[in-house]
Amino acid sequence: MHLFVYKCWLLLRSIFRPRLTDFSAIVTHTYWVTPFDLDEYFHMNNARYLNYMELGRFDLVIRSGFFRYAFKHKIMAPVVNTTIVYRRSLQLFQKFTVSNQLVYWDEHKLFVESVITRKGKLYCVALKELRMVQKGKATPLDTVMQGMGISLPELPFSSELIQDKQALIKQLLRHAEQKFEGRND
Repeated sequence: MHLFVYKCWLLLRSIFRPRLTDFSAIVTHTYWVTPFDLDEYFHMNNARYLNYMELGRFDLVIRSGFFRYAFKHKIMAPVVNTTIVYRRSLQLFQKFTVSNQLVYWDEHKLFVESVITRKGKLYCVALKELRMVQKGKATPLDTVMQGMGISLPELPFSSELIQDKQALIKQLLRHAEQKFEGRND
């Protein structure tokens, strides 16, 4: 239930925040581990990491204008694949930061990197693959981005790396550590 409240809060808050015109921007949010997030071992349940990452992606979708554009043109961007690496456990009432950024795309897909950090340490990193779909068929990403007036950033990852899952995981961790380790959240 509290994730629904967070989502409503993000929706309201996004009205007053600046629109993102560059998907290369890192969108960050801070949360605390609640009793509802705990599993039987009294640390944050693995599925909750993905839930909080999804909240950040939701804000990215709203503030970029994609939510409005997609609703108007009946376009969806469902997650079709997720690669995730857990490094540390979050405990009850610990404050943590979720960062989301578009890191790769091709003709029909977007790849969003989600990172959870706490006090400058990497706790979890995920790469989510989203496919642009309209009326059950893949939609060209260029058409959507042009319609929204969004410019796509330079690619930090290569297409070969996206295909090689083991190399991707290693590069994803390295990329996240370079960006977020040592940062005070």
